[in-house]
Amino acid sequence: MMLRRVVLAVGAMSMGCVSGASAQSNRYIEMGLGVNAAPPLVAHGSDNDWSTKCDLIINPLGLETGGECDSAPPRTSWTNAFGRGNGFGAGLAIGYDWGAVRLELEYLYRSTAYDDRSDTDIFDDVTLDKREQEIEQAYGEIDDLRSHGAFVNVYYDFGPSIASWTPYVGVGVGGERATLDYRSVWKRNDDPERISTFMDPLLRAKVAGTTTIGNARVSGSTLGYQLLAGVDYRLGERAMLGVKLRWVDFEAFEGGETLWSQLRSHESSVGRGEDIRYTVTTDDNGYWGLGVNLKYLF
Repeated sequence: MMLRRVVLAVGAMSMGCVSGASAQSNRYIEMGLGVNAAPPLVAHGSDNDWSTKCDLIINPLGLETGGECDSAPPRTSWTNAFGRGNGFGAGLAIGYDWGAVRLELEYLYRSTAYDDRSDTDIFDDVTLDKREQEIEQAYGEIDDLRSHGAFVNVYYDFGPSIASWTPYVGVGVGGERATLDYRSVWKRNDDPERISTFMDPLLRAKVAGTTTIGNARVSGSTLGYQLLAGVDYRLGERAMLGVKLRWVDFEAFEGGETLWSQLRSHESSVGRGEDIRYTVTTDDNGYWGLGVNLKYLF
């Protein structure tokens, strides 16, 4: 809903800019560098794994299943809540200046490092059973989130464009292509006697100490908006130096399906004719950005 309102606002302001254009309009190009700070990020994972008892690589004879492996189970799911991130960004914009109002097309690159680990929260019965029966560690990690974004921005400048100082506010809509390094680890108990998944001691021994590990570079595209405010200082007839603050908010993005690097210490399969794949989805993600910008009018 918020994104829709911003899109409508930018569209209306853009039409106003075009209708108010005159022969005195000024073109400009702007380059910027800055830093960013991101709020906590929540990642949701899910896969099409079967229970350990139904893994035919671990349990090829289907012992002790009691009919629970007769049909595919619902997808398993989990969540990792990560802390704040920070990083840097760069941008390039071209625009038109019609006095108090400017219209701009902007490209943004950002890299945000989280370098964080989060215990895995589990919400479905299949995975909860694994946690209670055999898993001693379950956690997720994320590293850098990198994105390429494009925005259409509309600004309102306070004061004449020839003034030494020109404060402004703005709003923009656009999208980004984001890439996130994600790692998920599930470690089973090394002691077979502490695993109650199976009664058979040989099957317990096969499960003990095994790990499920996912290393993925998750990519997705999403829409978003940004709110902007700043001030420019005129260096000469055609150059301006400024400081810009922005809040950028993007919708959730979902990466494609990825094979586990290893599933219970074997390939990403349970021997049932299909690969086991997982996906990662984020909640809405955003960041604060503060940058220094150099603008050249031509």
